[in-house]
Amino acid sequence: MGTFGGYTGGMHIPDEKKDEFAGQVAKILNYGGMMQFEKISMYGHDMALLKPIELYPGGKVYFHFNYFEDDVWETAGFDAADGYFHSEKIGGREFCDVVTAVYFLYEAWDEEPGFAEINGDIIDDCCYIGWINHLLGTRFSMKKRFRIWDNAEAYALGRAEDYEEPTAGDVMQFIPDGMRYAAGGAEFSDLMYIIHGTESLSEDVVEPGTYPADVYGCKKALEVFFETTQSEDAVRQVLELVRKNRHERKKSESAALTEVGKFSCMLPARVIVYLMAELKKQSFWKLWKEVHETVYHDEIMKEYASQRLKEERKRLFEAPVPPVRTSEFLRQDGYFAFFDTPEELKGRPDYYISDDDRLYWWDGTDEVVISRELDEWLRELALQHKQILKNMAQESGTADEFFKEFLMLLVEIDQYYKRIYPFQSMFYEFIQNSDKAEYRAAVKLLKKIADENRKEGKIIEKAKYSWDITSQNVIHNAERLKLKRYLSIMANRKLREQYFEF
Repeated sequence: MGTFGGYTGGMHIPDEKKDEFAGQVAKILNYGGMMQFEKISMYGHDMALLKPIELYPGGKVYFHFNYFEDDVWETAGFDAADGYFHSEKIGGREFCDVVTAVYFLYEAWDEEPGFAEINGDIIDDCCYIGWINHLLGTRFSMKKRFRIWDNAEAYALGRAEDYEEPTAGDVMQFIPDGMRYAAGGAEFSDLMYIIHGTESLSEDVVEPGTYPADVYGCKKALEVFFETTQSEDAVRQVLELVRKNRHERKKSESAALTEVGKFSCMLPARVIVYLMAELKKQSFWKLWKEVHETVYHDEIMKEYASQRLKEERKRLFEAPVPPVRTSEFLRQDGYFAFFDTPEELKGRPDYYISDDDRLYWWDGTDEVVISRELDEWLRELALQHKQILKNMAQESGTADEFFKEFLMLLVEIDQYYKRIYPFQSMFYEFIQNSDKAEYRAAVKLLKKIADENRKEGKIIEKAKYSWDITSQNVIHNAERLKLKRYLSIMANRKLREQYFEF
């Protein structure tokens, strides 16, 4: 068992758009913290180096670790040449959120019905598209979710032989959370009639000129036809009717069927089929699967909704989802987020991801905004770095000595604080510059930070359960975060230069 993500559609991306799409996928994975590892083994120790997602044109990428979650899941991957993304178990935190965002990107691109889902449940949360719009500068809306009949039909027909028929809850999954007030109209009504039946319709309830009134009238016409046509092929005759063109449906040897044909000129074929299925106690979706590709589409429906209402619905459907910042999108507050927080941490604020945890992605824009508190800490570290430089003016050492000292320190930090990995680019940059005092001083400062925070950082030992259900306050304790943040600023050369001047 576990949590699995997926996409119900065909993932069809036009060939001429695959490069653009692949670039968007790569950015989602990168800013979402998806990582690969390079494993090195030296001096009797193994160590992992973080490799942020890089995707070359037409290439493939695989990953199984999320930097913000600090956890591994089953390998997921993307093939840029085919435009195909796949995943296995994805957990329930940041890894899951980012993978689901990729599936939502397919939904935004795909012209055919298709939906992001988790464990078979279609996700109705707009925040995924909101984050995509923020990150990519796009203006995607949720309008595809309001092609209500097309969506429900694709979903139901794909399940017609192997699963129970769709429920009202299944239909509501298609409609974005917070936008259900905008759902309505004939398509939504038809689905509710298919699911719940039309027993609620009667002459004293329906108002003339409304869609329910016309559906009720068609039902009464079908009842008359079945009462006057006792032959076993009455159902066959109705199914033949919905395959005919408009002119042919107006005329029939049976006057009762002609009356049904009149309603067919203003109602979709599905209405006649679901009313017949109800009256004959048959499965609509099984009948519809047999005939849906051959039914008429030449009906001329009445204007049941006012022009003002239609325009308002269109405005709501097509409005771009407001941008959602990365830190807000990745925020974790699920059931296990703070499960069994130790007494030692009671009274401290609960941990939620902030831009301070995203220093590696700082680029001078407002994508990452450093807090006042972190800015002060970094400035203090910069002063300490300068003091260390001054104190080691007369020190010397070989490149091998520096490398061994650096490697062993990183191994020790990882073993004590758990899952603290340096970025690959930073690691090799430091090794290549082992003769420069600034880099040597930065390693000494790293050791100082690690030593100063050992006592409080020991709380990581409370991570006695699976990492994914351990309290966020434990795995992201303040002392451990200081080391992650320091290593990330060391990996971001532009930001490092701003504070540490090297």
